[in-house]
Amino acid sequence: MATSTLSPQPVPGPANNHFQTSPSTPSILEEVAASQIHLRKRLDGALTRPPPGIPAEQLPTVPLIDIGPSLDGNLESRKAVAYQIRDACVTTGFFQISNHGVTAESMAGVLEQARRFFHELSDEQKQALHIKHSPLMRGYEPHDATYVNTDDKGGAQKETKEGFNWGYEPGLDPTGGDGKYVELDGVSPAATGVGNVWPSEQTLPGFYAKIAVYYGQVLQVARHLFRLFALSLDLEEDYFDAATTHPGGIARLLYYPGQPPLGQEPTAEEADAASKLGLGAHTDYECFTLLLSSANPGLEILFPPSPSTNHQPLWRPCPVRPGTLTINVADFLMRWTNGLYRSTIHRVVSKPGTGERYSVPFFFSINYDDEVVPLPERCVGKSTFLPLKAGEYVLERLRATQ
Repeated sequence: MATSTLSPQPVPGPANNHFQTSPSTPSILEEVAASQIHLRKRLDGALTRPPPGIPAEQLPTVPLIDIGPSLDGNLESRKAVAYQIRDACVTTGFFQISNHGVTAESMAGVLEQARRFFHELSDEQKQALHIKHSPLMRGYEPHDATYVNTDDKGGAQKETKEGFNWGYEPGLDPTGGDGKYVELDGVSPAATGVGNVWPSEQTLPGFYAKIAVYYGQVLQVARHLFRLFALSLDLEEDYFDAATTHPGGIARLLYYPGQPPLGQEPTAEEADAASKLGLGAHTDYECFTLLLSSANPGLEILFPPSPSTNHQPLWRPCPVRPGTLTINVADFLMRWTNGLYRSTIHRVVSKPGTGERYSVPFFFSINYDDEVVPLPERCVGKSTFLPLKAGEYVLERLRATQ
C-alpha cells in the first residue's frame, strides 16, 4: 500500500549491482529507521527541475515496454520482454506497459466509477463507508484521514487526495481463487466476517460490477508479470506461481482535485510554490504496483542522482501515455531481490491550471501467509534481509509508521 514514507534503501555494494546492508541482518524496525534517514536526505537534495542546458534526451524517463509479444506463447518472446523489464528494474524501478490485455472498456469503466464515487455520493453516504469503521482500512478515505509523508514539501501542506480502498476477495478473481485467502495478520476474512465494504447497488448502480471487471483483468496481468519477473531474474518461469494463488491485491480509487491557473504567465518558481501535494513522497510496500491514470498529469518520480543532474536526485513527471499501465517495483520485491530491483520514491503533485485527476493503483503481493525464503544466490547474491512472510512484512511496516 502507498501509505508510508519509508523504504529500505540499502547502500550500493560492489560493481555486481547488488546491494549490501550491515554484516548482520537488520530487523524491520532497523530497516525502517535507516530508510527514513535515506528518504529525508533524498528529499533535501532533490531538484525540482533539471540543471540548465541538459538536452532532453539525456534526462531520465520511464521506458515503455510492449508486452504483447510475451502473450504469443513463445518462450523466447517472453524472455525478450523480461530482459527489458530487468533493465528498467535495475535502473529506475519504473516502466510502462502497452498491449497488456486489460481492455479499453474496463479501464474507462473503472475510471468512470471513480468519478461517480467521489462526485455522485453524498458526504453522508461516503462517511458511512469511512475507513475508520474498518480494521483493514477498507472503504472511503477523506483527504485528511491519512498522509504518507510529513517531510515532503517541508511538511507545510496537507494532501489533497481522496480514496476508496478494497482488497482481494475470491469473487473478484477470475480463477475463483483456491479458498485459502488470508489477510495481513494471517486470519481468514471468512473467520472474522471482516472484509471489503461497498456502496449498495441501489446507491451506486453497476459500481461493483465495473470494479470487478477491471480488478479481474489487472489481477491476471499481475500474475503474468510475475512470470516475466521470474524470467528476468533467470528463474524458472513458474517460480512464483504457487505464491499467487490467493495473493494480496489491495486497490484504490484516488481523486485529486484540479488546481486553478495562476494569473498572467507565472514563472516556474511561482508554479512550484502554488502546486498542491496530492500524495506525499513515498514508496509502495508490496511486490509491485500497476497504476491506471486518467489523462491529466501529476505523478512525479524521484530519479536517482546522475552526472547529468550534478549527482543530485531529480523529480521528473511520469509520461502520460493513454492506454498504458505504469508499473513500479515496491519494497518487498526490492528486499526479496536483495536490492537488485529498485523501489523508487514517487509522489503526486497537482500544478496550477491542471484539471482533476483520477487513478487506480493496484498493489500486488504474493499470498500473505506464504513463507518467503531468499532467492537463489546465483540470481541476486547472498540475501542480507530478514526472511519472513509477506503479510508480516507489510503489517510490521504499517505498525512502524503509523
